[in-house]
Amino acid sequence: MDALIDPGEYAALAYCTYLNQASLGLIPRTSVAASVRFLTDVAQHGNLRLSDQAEARVLDELRTATAGLLGAPVGGASEGLGQLAALLSSTGGEVVLVASDFPSVTYPWLAARDRLGMHIRWVRDTPDHDLTRSLGDAITERTTVVCVSAVQFATGSQVDVAALVACARAVGARVVVDVTQLAGAAPVTMTQWGVDALVCSGYKWLSAPAGVALLAVSEGLAAATPVVVGWKGSATPFDFTPQELSLAADARRFELSTMSYSAAVGLLTSIRLLTSIGLTTISEHARLLAADLAEQTALLGWTPYRAPGDRSASGHIVSLRHPAAAADQVQAALASEYNMNTSARAGGIRVSLHAYNSSDDIRALSQALASISPR
Repeated sequence: MDALIDPGEYAALAYCTYLNQASLGLIPRTSVAASVRFLTDVAQHGNLRLSDQAEARVLDELRTATAGLLGAPVGGASEGLGQLAALLSSTGGEVVLVASDFPSVTYPWLAARDRLGMHIRWVRDTPDHDLTRSLGDAITERTTVVCVSAVQFATGSQVDVAALVACARAVGARVVVDVTQLAGAAPVTMTQWGVDALVCSGYKWLSAPAGVALLAVSEGLAAATPVVVGWKGSATPFDFTPQELSLAADARRFELSTMSYSAAVGLLTSIRLLTSIGLTTISEHARLLAADLAEQTALLGWTPYRAPGDRSASGHIVSLRHPAAAADQVQAALASEYNMNTSARAGGIRVSLHAYNSSDDIRALSQALASISPR
């Protein structure tokens, strides 16, 4: 299988095999160029090149491009999750979380526990249990919120979000989902899922510089007043109405202040590139590479945390485990001896596959593991 995006778009691919989009995503040259052009233009010319009116419109194209993906830009996914947790936390409420989820997903609720006495029910992500079912089984009449990453960063375990929402709705609970490890690698369908809110970082699978993320909320949450408000949350921020709280009617009300516009321009460029290929096509590409990886490394004693085809297995993040190998040592050897960039996460070698990867990458990794793996 050939790459879906010309490897020449990424400088790193000229000298290494990059299998680590889930950590720090590679950004195509075209997106970097768009960010730099905007940054240089404004940095050197200020309001001569960016009027108040132009600044008010600078994110409009990004909102349009992401309308079917998520929603309004925010400064970062952690900011968005913090806002949502503060809004949905309640004294005596209970939130269901995955114990090994990314800290930005759990930290706001730990703060709510300390501040309000919010109860937390932890769910374990284990390879012998369907993660969606485990989450559903943890939901009780006390549950008020379920907050989870659609794809777990360390293991690649994927949640059937629509099925989870159905379980939560049965007890009247809200559902907040972080799609940082999904959006850009596979389709995200907020409307079909029926979730209350989605957040997503831009610097991983969406291939953008850090400093901009995405937030989408249901109509019910869009009508609520955020716990923290900023001047950019106004429907008309450049009208400057300090004595009137005139918030936007949609997710824009969660924007706080001036963010990294150059990062937003890069994100817009990358989204256009990814959607021109098709997120279903990108997802299928990764799924086939992951299946090939599992097959080639099985003979070497490496086993995926979840087998390809398992309902709880994502197609683009594979966590390989070996009974006699230390993941951190193998990861270091891959980097130093074979110029292969992977991550050691939760006892496994995390391989994250994107549109620029090909069968050559899988073959190279398998050959490297054959030399490193314990006999």
